[in-house]
Amino acid sequence: MKKYLRVLCLLSLIITIALVYSMQNNSQQKTVKSEYIDTICEAVKTMDFTVKEPKMDITAEEDMLYKEAYLKILKNQISISKEHNFSGYYQDLKNAGIPFEELLAKKSVNEFPYLLYYDDLDGDGKPELGINQGYMYILDYELGDKEFNVLYSRDSKVFEKIFGSGQIWCHYKIWDDTITIDEYDLLNRGTYWDRTVLELQQRTEQLQNRYFVETSLYRQFEISEESWKEITKPFFKAAKHEIPQKTLEEVFGELLKDN
Repeated sequence: MKKYLRVLCLLSLIITIALVYSMQNNSQQKTVKSEYIDTICEAVKTMDFTVKEPKMDITAEEDMLYKEAYLKILKNQISISKEHNFSGYYQDLKNAGIPFEELLAKKSVNEFPYLLYYDDLDGDGKPELGINQGYMYILDYELGDKEFNVLYSRDSKVFEKIFGSGQIWCHYKIWDDTITIDEYDLLNRGTYWDRTVLELQQRTEQLQNRYFVETSLYRQFEISEESWKEITKPFFKAAKHEIPQKTLEEVFGELLKDN
């Protein structure tokens, strides 16, 4: 009997120790989770979502030279630099390459896929050409070069708009629209595109909303609705802005008369 009681006491002690350890471990995990959430939320709060308005810093003569070059690109007369895994000509870009004759015939059409971005799209003071014909591409040409670069490409199902110089909003849904994803693509001219520096996810599960955030430095983590509203407000406010798109005629004007 005494031996049996000693065994029970020993088992009770082991269970008590295990419970205490489990409680301490859970407490530590909650503390680590809370600290991580605070860290990632603070990281988003420190991001600067101020809209960077394009500022062209070129002469009228240079502007004309850029436009002449971009016209040649659309006519497949200037090839793509192979620096960033693209090759060939404009006509070889995936879901792009509308024949110039068609573009010319639609020069005044103010709708997809005939609209263009022509502005300082990367923050260098010089014009880039943005085309969205199924894929969104930003094309970059430097005066005097024999080739052009593809700075950026995203599927049109993902791309939403260029809302500032070097600032792009991507927005899409997956899993039968139960997950909404918003991405902030940012340009760092010195090291090519940084691409997605912020990803926001809203998930609907059993009629409840869950919120997740991820940055280029921190892995995805779930946060509260209150924190979500606080840290995402500046981004969604900035994303309401948009750099205007233009028709082919608005971009190239008199240059089209010779084509």
